[in-house]
Amino acid sequence: MTTTGRTVPAAVFGPETAAGAAHALVLAPVTPRWDGGAFFTPVTQALAEAGLRVTVVDTLSAWDEEIDSLAALADRWRQLLPQYGPVDLLCGNALGGAVAQALLPHLAPHTAALLVSGPARSSTVLEARLTEIADLAASGRSGEALALLNRRVQPHDRRFEPGADTPEPHDPEAGRRLAAGMRMLCGIDLTDAVRAHPGPLLQIVGGHSQLVGHRHTAAADHHRVHVIPGAGMRPHFERTAEVSALVGTFLQEKGLST
Repeated sequence: MTTTGRTVPAAVFGPETAAGAAHALVLAPVTPRWDGGAFFTPVTQALAEAGLRVTVVDTLSAWDEEIDSLAALADRWRQLLPQYGPVDLLCGNALGGAVAQALLPHLAPHTAALLVSGPARSSTVLEARLTEIADLAASGRSGEALALLNRRVQPHDRRFEPGADTPEPHDPEAGRRLAAGMRMLCGIDLTDAVRAHPGPLLQIVGGHSQLVGHRHTAAADHHRVHVIPGAGMRPHFERTAEVSALVGTFLQEKGLST
C-alpha cells in the first residue's frame, strides 16, 4: 500500500474476503526492520482463528524526519486509516499500542481496542530506559541498542549469561528507526483520550515488565487492564495460552468472533 509516495508494508491474515468477517488492524512496535508481522504471531493467530480478517502494518513506515512526536505520527496514521476500510478492532503493541490509543478519538465509538504493552503514559524510569536505547542507536551503535532493547523486553528477573547477547554490526536504517521510535514514547499522556473512548478496550501488560507496566496504562470503568504475572514486555510469547484465552473471551464478549 502506498500514500504520497510512501510504501506502507502490510501483511494480511485470516479470511480476506469472507462476508461479515470483522476486520482487525494491528500497529507494530518499534522494530529494527519490518518483520512481516511476526512480532504479533500468537495474537494474530488467535484473531484469525476467531474468524477475523487481520491486517498488520509497520507503524514506523509512516514516519519521516518531519515527524518528531507521537501526536504527529498518530496524525499521519489518522490520514492513512481510510485506506484500510472499516476497522472493527484496532490493535497495537508497544509503540503501535500508543499510536492506537492516540487514534481512539478519531474512530467510530463502537470500535474495540486490543493493546499489548501499549503505554498510554510515560514515566521518569520508562523515559530514561527508552532514551538510553535511543542514544545508542543514534550514535552509530544500533547493535548495542538492539541488544539492550532485547534485554529490557524480558522480565526483570531474567538472568543473562555474560557475553550471551553479542551486538550486531551497526545498521544505519535500524539505528534510525530505533532512535525515532523510542523517543516518540517519551513525554506522552493519552489518559483523557483513552478514558473517553466509549468502545470496549483490553490492555494486556506483564507484571515483571522492565518497560511498560500497569502504571503506564489508562482505562475507563468499562475497559479492562489485565496484568500477566511474571511476564515482561512480550506476554503473548511468554504466556501464549493465557493471552490467547483472554483475547478469545474478549472477542466473544464484544461480538467480534464468528
